[in-house]
Amino acid sequence: MKIIPSRDLVASPAKVWKLLAAEGSVVITKDGKPRGILLPTSDLTLVEDLQDQIRARARRAVSELRRQAARRGTDKLSAREIDAEIGMVRRNRSR
Repeated sequence: MKIIPSRDLVASPAKVWKLLAAEGSVVITKDGKPRGILLPTSDLTLVEDLQDQIRARARRAVSELRRQAARRGTDKLSAREIDAEIGMVRRNRSR
């Protein structure tokens, strides 16, 4: 995976597209910090590629939620305890 400054997108886009084709992905930086990732796609695979990215983000989010639950100990709650917590929040919210 290559890393290029964002100004290369404007200054020499053809170079960036060739690099993307050769490398498979390119990290775009601004002021030396990562700001985005270019991934190759085509009109035939665009929807699937976007869905893959959405699924990957969802998996990361679920993994983070599980880590947080483990740190807090809430991963050990029973279904009854979860239902009680939900009920309490709903009652308090309707006030």
